[in-house]
Amino acid sequence: MYSIKPVHAAMATLTISIGLVTTNTAAFSPQSEEKTAPDPRLIASAALPGYTHSIEVVGSYAYVGYRGGMRIFDIRKPASPIALGTLETGRYVNEIKIVGGTAYLAGSFNGLQIADVKNPLNPTLIGSYGDIGEVTGIDVVGTTVYTSGGGYGLTTFDVSDPTSPKLLGKRDMQQSAPYVQIVGTTAFVSDRRTGLVAFDVRETKHARDLSSTRTADEAFGFEVQGNYAYIGDQDSGLTIMNVSEPRWPEYITTFELPGFAYSVDVVGTKVYVADSDAGIYVIDVTDPTQPRMVDHVDTPDRAFEICVVGRYGYVADGHNGLQVIDFSATAHPQSHTITDSHAQLNTHSN
Repeated sequence: MYSIKPVHAAMATLTISIGLVTTNTAAFSPQSEEKTAPDPRLIASAALPGYTHSIEVVGSYAYVGYRGGMRIFDIRKPASPIALGTLETGRYVNEIKIVGGTAYLAGSFNGLQIADVKNPLNPTLIGSYGDIGEVTGIDVVGTTVYTSGGGYGLTTFDVSDPTSPKLLGKRDMQQSAPYVQIVGTTAFVSDRRTGLVAFDVRETKHARDLSSTRTADEAFGFEVQGNYAYIGDQDSGLTIMNVSEPRWPEYITTFELPGFAYSVDVVGTKVYVADSDAGIYVIDVTDPTQPRMVDHVDTPDRAFEICVVGRYGYVADGHNGLQVIDFSATAHPQSHTITDSHAQLNTHSN
């Protein structure tokens, strides 16, 4: 799918440099740590038949997407996940949203796929809509599904009957659009060329341009919480924007990370960044203008997505399947100082 840096072995010695940059010019403050053994906070691992790429945790279950399908795990005992049912799709499952007993899947070149997961031992495909190019991101609001991807950008569906999704509208974008999130009447979409794009979706059939704001690199997975968007910004790290006014988003800062910042999970004042071959980084954003690293857990392969529930993190980790992290014994590395290089990022509104 996307170009990712070469993976390092979990047992290898690795020096990682971490810094902060407040604009798209890297003002780098090196720190280093050596990894000589797997982190003891990795308390469980479960293999998948294909390359693991996505995860969603709801209640007692983890829904894990891989190249070929989705597998459901019972995680009532996080240290001993139990594999339950499997849904075979034949393609990558790039993102998963669970609403009630229904799973909505960004099914790569299979398009939108919908599964009944009321019985976790026997998930069943009940609906789909193809011919919309590659689907990589998905969000669900009521009976409306929004997808993003490489073919048509932002696409909207009526799923009041999940067995027969109906196409409502399409909005082409400049390049592939990895993720989408709906906040009120605004659709935020990451665009690898443009950055973070906002649309007014009050009319589901006609998404209307609001703004397009550059990020430091190529925007991938992101999450909007409160007034801020926290963006996995490819090789640059974690980018933070103020999106309280979607017409005029304000670039705040980028916290530089060593890997490929693929996606994020925001829990309270912490952002958990799935940083591909560099593992999971935990960034304190109590003050979004002054982010600081508070933890790092290396994973055996490439961390693509993380869901954090309580003290546990559940990671889709490439060739190493599902990884479970117990953050309860969190270390507290030295904080970092932001350096302002006074460079500019371009923002425009429509």
